[in-house]
Amino acid sequence: MTIRSILMGLLCMAGTMAASAQEIRISASDLLGEYIEPPLEGFEQENGVELRIDKIGTLPAMDRLRADETDIAIIAVPEGQPVPRDSYMVYPFAYDVAVIVVNESNPIDEISMARLGGVFGANEELNHNSWGELGLSGWGNRSIKPLVGQKPGSISLELFKNSVLLRGGLKPSVSIVNDSEVEALVASDAVSIAILPNLPESPRLKALMVSSAKDGPAFGPSEDNVHYGDYPIRLAFFIVFEERDEERVKPVLRALLSDETAAALRENDLFALPDTVRRKFLIDLDLERD
Repeated sequence: MTIRSILMGLLCMAGTMAASAQEIRISASDLLGEYIEPPLEGFEQENGVELRIDKIGTLPAMDRLRADETDIAIIAVPEGQPVPRDSYMVYPFAYDVAVIVVNESNPIDEISMARLGGVFGANEELNHNSWGELGLSGWGNRSIKPLVGQKPGSISLELFKNSVLLRGGLKPSVSIVNDSEVEALVASDAVSIAILPNLPESPRLKALMVSSAKDGPAFGPSEDNVHYGDYPIRLAFFIVFEERDEERVKPVLRALLSDETAAALRENDLFALPDTVRRKFLIDLDLERD
């Protein structure tokens, strides 16, 4: 057998394998679609699967799923909206969160949604302009300086408005600054309070616990609190697929729930599922496979 014939045989085998590779289509919310591509790069070769990932909005993704034009939809579902569970399998996947931070020297540790509305909102039921109005002893008439750390592509401000503000508008006193600057501003000014798209990196800042009700318990923005709905300023993402396709999409589901994908989400200021939750899902998937 000549080298030429061997090479031709290998090329034919490669072509046959490529032609037989199973295609799985994913329609992912454009709020996180680009973040799942890097950890899935090696998936195709390892599993003999060809992935096609389209980064589109939630509504188009669900339309494609209903029309059998995609196999998996990764969608965003705002708080209070129904998750499409009728004929679908649904897994929680990730969360976007707005984090409220203050200077570490500020004695406040928690705040209610209503009071946050009074600090940032222009036409809310409450109106708070000084720290004394929030009950901080010794801070009297010290004015509150509200800030928003805005990051390109982040929806944290819109998420805050939709979750906290009843009427949507911000006070004229709210300053919107670049996210690379906001932590330094809060760290140097004890009367500041800011909305961030992520947990603070500076040790001179602290994230506030937030309560849904005026006198209810408050919770900080940890992965567990966000996942279980205790921290209220969040946007949830879900993996959705037809029940009939469960066996076919299981390998992709395992990859989406992997440590590598969770790390990619965290690196891009999203909250992944708590590790214990992801690992339980993965164990359940392996048990079903057996």
